[in-house]
Amino acid sequence: MSSIEIIIQTTQAIAANPSDAAAYKTRALTLCQMQQYAEAQKDLDTLIDTLHTDDAEVYQLRGSLRMEQGDKIGALSDMRKALDLNPELLQKLNGEFKNQ
Repeated sequence: MSSIEIIIQTTQAIAANPSDAAAYKTRALTLCQMQQYAEAQKDLDTLIDTLHTDDAEVYQLRGSLRMEQGDKIGALSDMRKALDLNPELLQKLNGEFKNQ
């Protein structure tokens, strides 16, 4: 399935059920792959701020996007939450922020 098809499918799923966390996450990941970071962050914000997800990967991804945008405080907050939810992420995050 192409990225555009995934975006269409997940957008339809969200329209049908605005609480569909899986659809938001899939769309955010696809948007990141398409380098549409602002749109991806909107979905991640919805997952975190509105749907109150406890998915460490969502926090880690938003933290990475925030770091890329220069929001180091926001990135740190998200990464801390990701680590609280999944301490095994430390190994991955260590390398990701080494050169920042």
